[in-house]
Amino acid sequence: MSKARVELVVLVALLFLYSLGIFLYWNLGEIPILMLFLYWLIGTLALISIFMAYKKMKEEKEGQPVDDEFTLQIKYKSGYYAYIYSLYMWLFLFLGRSFFQDIETIVGIGVLMSGLIGYVCKMYIKRHNYEK
Repeated sequence: MSKARVELVVLVALLFLYSLGIFLYWNLGEIPILMLFLYWLIGTLALISIFMAYKKMKEEKEGQPVDDEFTLQIKYKSGYYAYIYSLYMWLFLFLGRSFFQDIETIVGIGVLMSGLIGYVCKMYIKRHNYEK
């Protein structure tokens, strides 16, 4: 089984477990609107990653190289920037923890923002490197 196929299977299984967890949490009581919005955004990001893994698997099946030198350079550079910016984001979340009701909200926002920061860094580095 190829690496892309394994990644796709794992992502689909995690999305299923994520959906099951939200369903069970919904049956325990009412979910606050902010938490429901965060769950929706995290689920949307998971669907985007499944789509990207499927696209990668299809390209691998067609015989195209999955990672070339330029792709690896973009991945490492965007990962570096995403890590640095995520550290600052977590710092500001913990400094402003008095604005949030509970820890789960801070963690949800932190996970969501880390994913968004990683995606934005990757898109910025791709565009910036293509311009050169």
